[in-house]
Amino acid sequence: MVRIFLLLCLYISITSCASKKEPSTDESKTKAIFSFIFDDLNTSDTLVKSIFDEYNMKPSFALVSSKLDSTSAIIYKSYYDQGISILSHSVSHPKMNDPLINEDTVDFELKSSKQNIEKYGINTSGFVTPYSLMHPKFLKLLEKYYTYSFTNNSKDKFDKTVNKHALSRYGIESNISTSDHSIDKIKSRIDSAIKNGELLVFYGHALPSRYKDDLGNARVNSDDLRRILSYLKGKTDNKECKVLTSDLAISAYYK
Repeated sequence: MVRIFLLLCLYISITSCASKKEPSTDESKTKAIFSFIFDDLNTSDTLVKSIFDEYNMKPSFALVSSKLDSTSAIIYKSYYDQGISILSHSVSHPKMNDPLINEDTVDFELKSSKQNIEKYGINTSGFVTPYSLMHPKFLKLLEKYYTYSFTNNSKDKFDKTVNKHALSRYGIESNISTSDHSIDKIKSRIDSAIKNGELLVFYGHALPSRYKDDLGNARVNSDDLRRILSYLKGKTDNKECKVLTSDLAISAYYK
């Protein structure tokens, strides 16, 4: 009887210690997640998609819905069916921090853009503000139509304290070297996001970029994008981070 009692005490002690065991560093640390969104609806989106295919990754696209028609909708519906996120980028691309824009206009842009895209069978959960910044007084409108929104109201924070309708992004075009196309600054930002377990969403526009470098050439070209993706591929292969479409990135990061 004493032996049974001692064995029972030993079992309780072992299981108690196991239940109090601290999680490993890898288990407790938030893993960084990256995503890429290309704005406006450009003919070069097919090139962007093909480059991401080379690295077994998926981009996302934010559409100005007035540019979407039955022909282009076939392309984006095929992307959506492959798991690519399609976001709204308004109907007419107005400045939503303009002091003259009113709530009814913003509400129309949010609602109608979503409707214009979804009538083609493309579910749209995310919104990207034209010219990056939405006035804070309009943020509540977004909750009626979207699960998450990039409105640049997070004061350069990229962690879980950021409201899902106040998200910011990190520009590829504005952070690549205009003198020699070095991506060192972007690589450093990737490393920092991994260290801090951030959600870092990159954005671009047409490829090659319509913005110019110091020599008058495209600020970002296909090779530049490949070098960024190649750097990230090494990080994902090493299981340091994930690269996901924007819908999946938001869902995974805020789970």
